[in-house]
Amino acid sequence: MNDLSQRLLKTAGCHFVTLSCEQRLAEEKKVLIINGFLVETGGIWFYITAGHILSEIRKSLEACVKFDRWRFGDQTAGNVFSGGIPYAFDMNEWSIIEDEVLGLDCAVLALDPMYCMQLEAGGAIPISMEAWGDQIADDDQLALIGIPSETVVYDQKTNIKCRIAVIPLDSVEMPPEVGSATDTRFSARLQDLGNVKDIKGMSGGPVFALKKVEGRWEYKLVGVQSGWYPSKRIILVCPFASLGVALESVVAARIGGKGQ
Repeated sequence: MNDLSQRLLKTAGCHFVTLSCEQRLAEEKKVLIINGFLVETGGIWFYITAGHILSEIRKSLEACVKFDRWRFGDQTAGNVFSGGIPYAFDMNEWSIIEDEVLGLDCAVLALDPMYCMQLEAGGAIPISMEAWGDQIADDDQLALIGIPSETVVYDQKTNIKCRIAVIPLDSVEMPPEVGSATDTRFSARLQDLGNVKDIKGMSGGPVFALKKVEGRWEYKLVGVQSGWYPSKRIILVCPFASLGVALESVVAARIGGKGQ
């Protein structure tokens, strides 16, 4: 891991939170780890990940696939002894925003204050609006945080081991096969995979832009990783700016409802 990646993990790692569960297929047990992160606006904490992940879970539930032992993981925030925070999963509490034409691919969960308190106790904190980015400058350095599926090891009982990856990115032109002129996503090429062979499983991870300002590094959240072209080492990223506006509308509606 290079210096830039280490710096980002130390500063922005407190926003990265996983959501894991045990998936049961007949007699087989498989662990699923979802990449995601915390944001806050209007005093409400939200958990954000890629929309297609929750869509796949919904389809599996409809096909009677069982999911157990849901946990929020706050180890990246520094809570290395945490066994995870139990989460009562409810598909109805999730908002899934998917639009193939526009390229939107996000899932949002408004967190109950009980989960917020437990996450905060472990060192996890949400990204405030001040660190939401709406543009990427030419001198910004981009990086993706997430957990590749290849690093996940499950003992079929209780222990889950995995390795977090912080991968530097370069902005590139959108691959022609994306095919939609209205697609709002942007694309980036992986600079260096390091000791990771494949980033499959990192969907939902946050993409940050870093810049050195007056001698110190600052970061801003610019998107959610939603697509992956392995042969080109290119990822697709849903810009966070449009989702941020939607979250503000949700908060405004909630506050307005309480005031009535």
